[in-house]
Amino acid sequence: MMSAPSFSRRRAVVLRLVTAFVIGFVSLTLEIAYTRVISFKLFYYYTYFVIGLALLGLGAASAFTSLSNRLRSVDTVRLVQRIAPLAAVAGVVGYAVVARLATDVNLIWTGSLRQALWQLVLLLVLSVSITGVFFAVGVLFASLVVNQAAHMRRLYFWDLAGAAAGCLVAVPLESTIGPPAMILGSLVLLALLGLGMVLAEGRQWVATAVSVAAVALLALACGQLEVRTDATKTLKDTDTVAAGDWGAVFRVDAVDLGDLKVLHHDGLWGSSIWRYDGTPATTSRFDTDIRQVPFAALANDAPSVLIIGAAGGNEIMASLTYGAGHVDAVELNPVTVNMLRNTFADYSGHVVDDPRVNYVQGDGRTFLARSDTEYDLIWFVAPDSYAASNAATAGAFVLSESYLYTREMIETAFDHLTPQGAVVAQFGDFAFDRRPTRTARYLVTARAAMDDRVDAFDQHVGLIIDTGEDDLEKVSTIMLFASPVDPDAVGRIDDALQGLPKSEAKYLPNAVRADGVTSDLITLDDAQVEAIVDDYPFEIGAIDDDRPFFWHFTDFGTVITDWSRDFEDNDIAIGERLLVVLVGVSTVVAALFLWLPFGLTRRRGQAVKVRGRARLFGYFAALGLGFMLIEISMIQRFALLLGFPTLSLSVSLFTLLIATAVGARFSGVVKRWPVVGLPAVVGSLVVLSLVYISVVDSITDTALAWPQWARIVVVVALLFPVGLLLGVFLPTGIDAAVEASGSDEAVRGRLVAWCWAVNGFFSVIGSSVTTILSMAVGFNQALLTGLGMYVAAVVLQLLAQSDAEETLDAVHAYPTLHTE
Repeated sequence: MMSAPSFSRRRAVVLRLVTAFVIGFVSLTLEIAYTRVISFKLFYYYTYFVIGLALLGLGAASAFTSLSNRLRSVDTVRLVQRIAPLAAVAGVVGYAVVARLATDVNLIWTGSLRQALWQLVLLLVLSVSITGVFFAVGVLFASLVVNQAAHMRRLYFWDLAGAAAGCLVAVPLESTIGPPAMILGSLVLLALLGLGMVLAEGRQWVATAVSVAAVALLALACGQLEVRTDATKTLKDTDTVAAGDWGAVFRVDAVDLGDLKVLHHDGLWGSSIWRYDGTPATTSRFDTDIRQVPFAALANDAPSVLIIGAAGGNEIMASLTYGAGHVDAVELNPVTVNMLRNTFADYSGHVVDDPRVNYVQGDGRTFLARSDTEYDLIWFVAPDSYAASNAATAGAFVLSESYLYTREMIETAFDHLTPQGAVVAQFGDFAFDRRPTRTARYLVTARAAMDDRVDAFDQHVGLIIDTGEDDLEKVSTIMLFASPVDPDAVGRIDDALQGLPKSEAKYLPNAVRADGVTSDLITLDDAQVEAIVDDYPFEIGAIDDDRPFFWHFTDFGTVITDWSRDFEDNDIAIGERLLVVLVGVSTVVAALFLWLPFGLTRRRGQAVKVRGRARLFGYFAALGLGFMLIEISMIQRFALLLGFPTLSLSVSLFTLLIATAVGARFSGVVKRWPVVGLPAVVGSLVVLSLVYISVVDSITDTALAWPQWARIVVVVALLFPVGLLLGVFLPTGIDAAVEASGSDEAVRGRLVAWCWAVNGFFSVIGSSVTTILSMAVGFNQALLTGLGMYVAAVVLQLLAQSDAEETLDAVHAYPTLHTE
């Protein structure tokens, strides 16, 4: 039978492990949910800035713990009892601020200096409103690490397990209760943690229970608040929303405008559901629509069509109007699918139930990979993924990756064409006359994709531009034909254009060649095209699956050196600038907070020298940077294999987190081989990652056609060993910090908390650095850089061990020698 003291000690350990699990769960669900809310409220690129600043609270909390002797001395369980309910209250109030604060962030770039500064202040208010709860949970976990350093491996395991559990339920929760309810529910759970600790220790619980009830009531009240969108968004607070819902991909709101329902994707006009019954009364609008041109080019009177990005069904209606014999229509967002299939089924004439239509909720690339069908027309309808990529969060902080525009995707589509078929891509190119960056990049990418498939690229391309007065009317239509375009096809296109006064051909083989960079990219030889791409003031080079950032038009050299505000298109530089600013701010904040614990004590005359502190800094900084570089790169490469950004979050990130937890839990075995243990682990990580880089493309090409469960198994099998190895390094570093601090518990607590802060700060910096590197040189290079960080960390650790052994030998030789 267990003695009372043994039972008490075991219960104390269990309470701390439960705390670690809940902290991990709450932190990750808050991060994911807030990422979605900020993406809806502002724009996708502000998410990284606002959330990145907020996450600095985790590192600041550890630095604060390192600085405060009182905080380090308080029992963690009692700290949870006091802080958790208060943090939950602050978190709920912070959510209310985030939800209702009125912003107009476009003024940062287009308004007066005073307006720009005010909007920056509001962005900081948003960040601070979120930071409080991250700071609180950071204090709690730092306290755990300091007071329970001997149980570090178990604590880290349960913290990561909690984060993995949060990752696993995040997507289902986003799709059911929505991100706002996720935020408020997580805060109530945090308050309940405090109450649970009170009850477990048999303390007076009434006051804590009242505070939990207050948090719950406040959360219910704040749950009624609508999230106010930025003034630049097309969805306004005053709009009457006919139907709307949060989804794991993006939020969709339908606003009634009479003959159409405008579908706002994360607050921006994304697509429409039109009133439709198949009669001229609802189809006459297609008489003067640019969509008829690709159909005119085809010789088939009843073409088979694949629509990727079917959205609200407008292209389905167009295809049926223009005589399509069969239509496969693929739409990623389940909320949009439900609206067209159910909510507005009568309004849209049950168009998806037409026997000629197969309306599929899924990923277009996966659909093509699993299909043997050949199509006369494969139609990419502006599948920008601006909002779709927002789901890849929680470590996967990536600017809009566009796997539907890559060289590999164009190759796949081209291989699914009939001999007379065409791939058609349509998207807005609002500044075509000044700088047709979008059209140019797609043409360069298409040229690379078709290089070994056609003899003369310029004989297989057509380019039509809509030149309406409204930006939304300026659409680029690029047609890539399987066979050379013959004069009959050119004639049919010309006839169609006669009824389209706002549309004009910019290039048709042997018929039309308008002056400009787009025609040059189509007709000139490879060396000349390469020179154009190199000399062009914006990034228009071909993109591939390793570097799928279609919308990245400004190189980071220009971003860093040019901070002018005289541009008109949000595609240009804003996202990149925010990333650079976040790295700069994070670095300054990290430097300040990491200096404080030792700088202030030195001023007070309380400084204690710790041998090897610089190497500990380098070790934990390298781990923070390296982990994010490897994690994000791996998740992004396997996101393509899984086919859905939301599935990548659930599977890839969960696998890495739980595997890292297991690796951390059993990392103590490395201590049995102090000289070769860590080098063996990092060597295995390098070899494994290099193998993945060499085979990932082949695996993706092969497995994309497999059933979803099989692809999940493949990703889990490939990622688990990586996570297992990654989990070894941080607990091993904490062991080194404990050894470096000697027998002084105060020094040990300060140093351990400081090392944890270093890792936290550089993890935030690492997420932005990974995005920058991925955009600049690709995911593979980012992964290799991450491996280099881990190698550097191990070298520092080995040097520290070597110095320690030399010092020990000196002490044995000269017993009177005093060391720092």
